[in-house]
Amino acid sequence: MTNRSQIVITKVKNKTVLVSMHNDKLYDVRVENEEKTFGNVGDIFVGKVQNVVDNIHAAFVEFEKNKIGFLPLSECQGKTVKAGDEFVVQIKQAAVKTKQPVLTIFPEIAGRFAVVSTKSKTKGVSKKITEEEKKKELYEILEDFCEDPYGVILRTSAKAASEEEIRKECTGLLKQMHELMDYSEYKTRFSCLYREASFYLKYIRSLELSNFERIVTDLQSVYEELYPIYGDKVELYSDDSYSLDKLLGISTKLLKANEKKVWLKSGGNLVIEPTEALTVIDVNTGKAVDGRRNKETTFYKINCEAAIEAARQIRMRNLSGIILIDFIDMKEQEHVEELMQLLRMKLSEDKVKTVLGDITKLGLVEITRMKKNPPLREALSWE
Repeated sequence: MTNRSQIVITKVKNKTVLVSMHNDKLYDVRVENEEKTFGNVGDIFVGKVQNVVDNIHAAFVEFEKNKIGFLPLSECQGKTVKAGDEFVVQIKQAAVKTKQPVLTIFPEIAGRFAVVSTKSKTKGVSKKITEEEKKKELYEILEDFCEDPYGVILRTSAKAASEEEIRKECTGLLKQMHELMDYSEYKTRFSCLYREASFYLKYIRSLELSNFERIVTDLQSVYEELYPIYGDKVELYSDDSYSLDKLLGISTKLLKANEKKVWLKSGGNLVIEPTEALTVIDVNTGKAVDGRRNKETTFYKINCEAAIEAARQIRMRNLSGIILIDFIDMKEQEHVEELMQLLRMKLSEDKVKTVLGDITKLGLVEITRMKKNPPLREALSWE
């Protein structure tokens, strides 16, 4: 039961939670936004500009009655924005604590295999599809849509889809976007033009499902939504005597994801300190150096284990913004380069855009991760 890759959707603390699990470990965690105070990421509205603040180069847009979003003017590609303007906006990033949701004036709609965007005419293929022959096949499919004014990007999941499936979805998404943008001219301000799919369906669409053995849930409504799309890949767990949460230890694992200290198999540990401005991850040797003569080799092994675990913790806890990792100092430059290469590879597995920077003069590794949803501790009300 434990040595498999699976997606689990269940209730934790009365909230619907999705987790991706590999060999009994949690990686991605998504939590339903039950309050929906500001709508969901991906929702599209007709908004009205309330005011423009030049010194922060941003506008504040009311997209639903008494609901204000933050629109960076850098998102507008030189378009003049002034108070009273009405135009289409989409929620790009969720509200976090006292910060309003971030908006964009270039909406996009995502399907299983493609994303249609109004930002440019670009027709492209996910960078994660590296096989040249497959990329060539996908670009040939996109040639049919080259005259459309909206952009189309084929997702990683398109690699396993048939040509017919991809063409059908691209045609449907483009039609939907054209209708949405055309009709927006006749809609009154604060009208909702598009509601994003359920958070779990949105996440599953972004995956290459061949990497997962199953999608399992004990929620009848979730099963009924997913089974018509993914068929026998979806399983309904229905043992009332022992819950799915207890069977897989989801709640226990999520509680550990809120702990400050994370132990490594080597005896070392990570100390994770989130603050308002950034998150610091400190790598400690702990008991791992007891009786070891070659400390450089030991430090290298601990750092490598720490890099793998830190990348997982960042994903699982949904940490974002600036992240600094203080690895154990190593003298050999070769070890430093191999460590950075390993960390870069592990961070690249994250579905949220994550950028590995340089090592600072103080020896700290810099990482930036896009803010899309609240951190796990906030989403599950641990704060």
